[in-house]
Amino acid sequence: MSSSPSQIPRESVDIARTLREVTLHVFQSSDDPILSEQFAKGHQDVLRAAGITKLTSFGQDWVGDDSSTLFLLTCQNDEVLLSGMRLQRRTGYGTLPMERAVGKNHPELGHYLDARQDEGCAEFCALWSRRETAVAGIAMLPMACVGLGLMPMLDIRHGFAFMGTNMRPIQRELGFTILDEVGLDGQFDYPRPPIRSEVGHFCHPESLEDAADDVRLMARRAAEEPDHSQMMNGRFNRISYRVENHLA
Repeated sequence: MSSSPSQIPRESVDIARTLREVTLHVFQSSDDPILSEQFAKGHQDVLRAAGITKLTSFGQDWVGDDSSTLFLLTCQNDEVLLSGMRLQRRTGYGTLPMERAVGKNHPELGHYLDARQDEGCAEFCALWSRRETAVAGIAMLPMACVGLGLMPMLDIRHGFAFMGTNMRPIQRELGFTILDEVGLDGQFDYPRPPIRSEVGHFCHPESLEDAADDVRLMARRAAEEPDHSQMMNGRFNRISYRVENHLA
């Protein structure tokens, strides 16, 4: 889908043109349930605008749960929520959104997770982004890299994510491998036919060696410097991307 400014509502373009500083907040849902609910609403609004009205990650049973770590990108002194991601730690059989979504038809997923439960498993889910983010030229990659880098801090060795078959370039860039054990040669229908999806697996730290150089650098910096800033080239301006880690 094109993100040409001429095809985007004027209000969104105006916000994108003024973006020179954004902040990525990383926090446990239990530390800020109100902001967690705003995160959930932002996720639902973005997907509903795309015609998706039902996903297992729409549920809000995770709000206030200390097993849920949120990544929330904001601007304008945190008044505007731009994009977000949730890292949901697995606490037992069937507790991840992907298990609830496809576990009934693919019990092999639960078995695979059970075998690694003691090492720490979690799902990268509820990834959403407002159109202003794309118009401004702010990629989702830095947020994902921060999540990968913080896995050891959260006692997570195995990270999993739903990935469409059209996402293989980004899957390889991030260092994820596809679970061939789930579905037919790793593929299955989700969220509905004819869309085909896969489950990506990131094992920390081994998978970092398979990731692109910039991914590896950003992930390691997130682990070594909980709070840091970097400059990136946006579509209209140079943008300061600040990470504030509230987990420590």
